[in-house]
Amino acid sequence: MTLEEKIIFYSHEDAVEFQKFLREKECGSRISVEHKFTGEPYFEGTIAEFMNLIDLLAKKDAEENEVDEDLLHMKNDLVERKETLEKFFAEHKEGALLSDATPSQMLAQLQSIDATGDDAIRKEAADKFVSSLMILATLEDNGLLAEAEGGEDYILTGVKAADEMRIMYAYTDFPAVTSEDLAECGIASHVRTSSTTEYVITVGTEVLFVNTDDIADFLDHVDVDEEESAKFVDAVFFKQAFVGKIHELVAAGNASEEALLEALGAPSFPLEGTKDVISFDITADYLKAVVNDLRKLGILTGKDGKIKNT
Repeated sequence: MTLEEKIIFYSHEDAVEFQKFLREKECGSRISVEHKFTGEPYFEGTIAEFMNLIDLLAKKDAEENEVDEDLLHMKNDLVERKETLEKFFAEHKEGALLSDATPSQMLAQLQSIDATGDDAIRKEAADKFVSSLMILATLEDNGLLAEAEGGEDYILTGVKAADEMRIMYAYTDFPAVTSEDLAECGIASHVRTSSTTEYVITVGTEVLFVNTDDIADFLDHVDVDEEESAKFVDAVFFKQAFVGKIHELVAAGNASEEALLEALGAPSFPLEGTKDVISFDITADYLKAVVNDLRKLGILTGKDGKIKNT
């Protein structure tokens, strides 16, 4: 039905809990499972190989009297990454327990700093947190990281020269690169694929009678994407306002879809209880579908030309 609305959960348990919440509000729903498989291409090589690639591309630019600022920033970032990894390997040997370098521990340290404290201290903590994430991600990508017993800490399973560590960049980071450039520097493509499982709940038209504040409050306490939650709540609110306006217009004597469509074309309508306004830019087909849904719900009766509220 046109007035149905959908929301995506990534947890089956949370999806079921939302269905339970809807049943308590006398709103029907159905759940479907969707599996998605996607891939994203990257360039993969060592830090040294990417340094060579950047130098090669910069040389080409120089021959054309051009300067690519993005390449310069990338070179600086690579130098900083190499130096950070060199410092890490100088301080840690194979088998070392990384008990103070997990993301959760670093984040806890970052959050423990008083928000009103010294800006320099906060920046140092934030930089340390970012560096920790970079180090751990690079170690994991190079197979040099293992979980310690208990799963809270990590163990360094090996060491390498920093410039031999393999890293990846998105294709879009090197828009001007050629296959010859890549081959010359020893850089290859790496397609990272991943799967996700989505639990899609289609909410029945009875959601029109559910308070959107209650919906928003429930969704705030489950693991659902924040943007997805906001989009769903807004969609329900807008449809409630739309159906409410149709009810008012029918009560005012607009008994045909044509008359309703014309009346809905007004520049804006006030939203009850607020200083806000809302406008409706809809098609005749959409209005027809909504009117049919409202007949099924028992909100409207009568054929076109004799539409009335129940």
